[in-house]
Order: sequence, then C-alpha cells, then structure tokens
Amino acid sequence: MGCEVLLGLGSNLGLCRNNLQNAIASIFKHKGLRLVLQSGVYETQPQDIKDQPWFCNQVILLEVMEFWTPWSLLGLLTDIEKQMGRLKAEKKGPRIIDLDILAFGRMIIQEQSLQIPHVSMKKRAFVLVPMMEIYPDFVFPDGERLKTIIDKLEFKLEGNRIYQ
Repeated sequence: MGCEVLLGLGSNLGLCRNNLQNAIASIFKHKGLRLVLQSGVYETQPQDIKDQPWFCNQVILLEVMEFWTPWSLLGLLTDIEKQMGRLKAEKKGPRIIDLDILAFGRMIIQEQSLQIPHVSMKKRAFVLVPMMEIYPDFVFPDGERLKTIIDKLEFKLEGNRIYQ
C-alpha cells in the first residue's frame, strides 16, 4: 500500500503549460509513483516579486510506494527541475519549472532543506484552489480542513485566473 502525496507545480517562463506536462511525464517515468488526480491549470498572479510573468500552476495527487521517502522524492523533483533548465538565480523569481512537495501522507517534517507540509501553502490560493478541485476533503496534519483555510484567504477566482 502506498502513501498519498500532493505536489505543486508552477511555471512562468517559456511554454508554461507544456512545462507542467513535461514535468508530470518526467515524474511518472519512475517506478513506484502513480498519478491519482491532477487539477486543471490555473493562471496566477506572481506573489512575492510582482514584476514577472504570471504563472501557470497545478496540483497533482499521487500515490507513492513505500520505498519512496520525502527526501528521495525531493531529490527526484530537484533533478527534474535541473534537467528542464531551472536555474536558482533569484529566489521567488521567474522559473521554467518549480516542483514542490505540499504534503506527504500525514508526515510533518521541519528541516532546512525540507518542510512538510509546505511552509507557505496555507497562504497561497494558487496551491489551495487547485487542491480544492481534486481533494476537497483534505485535512492538514494539524487537523485544519482545507475548506476552512481557503475560506479565510483573500483572493479572487475568475475562470482559471487567480488574483491574490
């Protein structure tokens, strides 16, 4: 039996939607990872550095077999980002691809290199809206329900565009 994992994907350079699909295809070339659900793609306003192109964001739910750990999955995602040409030039700046582990089962990890649940996800409509689409009953390890958190967040959703 596997473990449910939520991943957040984002891109705002090049052919963004293609970048998301290429990243997903790269992830599922590896054994022990199975796609369960994927959200639609949302166009989202940049959050921290406003002077950059809008992002395409998506969330996927996967099942990982027990031989995958959060650290081995993080290593895979980092390798895929590098293979796709991501440069870690400017923190929060433009990027070809960004792959984040949002949740890994009910685990809580607080390390410098890995924080699960993802440290910023409760503040980000570009994560929570796609999560709501595919996993509306999600409960965070601290017991908070996704719906409760999203109801407190200030954002505007127009079609597939998220303003925050």
